[in-house]
Amino acid sequence: MTTLSAPHRPALPHMLRPSVIAGDFVYMLLGLPIGIATFTVAVTGVSLAGGLLITLIGIPILMLTLLACRGFAVLERARASFVLGETIAAPERQWKRETVWETTKAVLSDPGGWRDLLWSAVLMPIGIATFTIAVTVWSVALGMLTSPLWQWALPDDSDDTIPLLDSTSPGWTILRVVIGLILVPLAIAICRGTALGQAKATKFAIGRAS
Repeated sequence: MTTLSAPHRPALPHMLRPSVIAGDFVYMLLGLPIGIATFTVAVTGVSLAGGLLITLIGIPILMLTLLACRGFAVLERARASFVLGETIAAPERQWKRETVWETTKAVLSDPGGWRDLLWSAVLMPIGIATFTIAVTVWSVALGMLTSPLWQWALPDDSDDTIPLLDSTSPGWTILRVVIGLILVPLAIAICRGTALGQAKATKFAIGRAS
């Protein structure tokens, strides 16, 4: 008896899988709000601690800031691990000691903690850049591709318009769709490269050295 098997369907390249495309886009979008939060905590904490250091109140504030940035680093390693498809190990650190003073010294002298703080501070400009890239490339690509759906809302042709963007004629509409078809894979590639670049930078900056 002959068994008919389903025809083999070649798997999509990793970069073209919908989950990867969506994951890269979300990763880049979230970089902005997360970067604002980490930058605010890092800069405010260090500034406040520095201003109050003469009263010794600055020391616990600085410790809390380093601990907060350590938490941010855990989040960033998890996000980067999702993009890279591999686990990013956290640096080994033993912050807990027998006495409060020894614990304080361990926290303040840990190079990994200061790397977490520095990375928390630079996440905002990185987030602004990745957010802008993701929104721009996908807005242009999808805007061009879907122009037949919204071209009815465009104003009538006039001398002061740009035909490629404003004309409702069939020729220009078709050209916009063709450009959109070209830009969609380009947007996928740009977002994949940008997301991978940031994820690898995260691994290098706050991951465990191999």
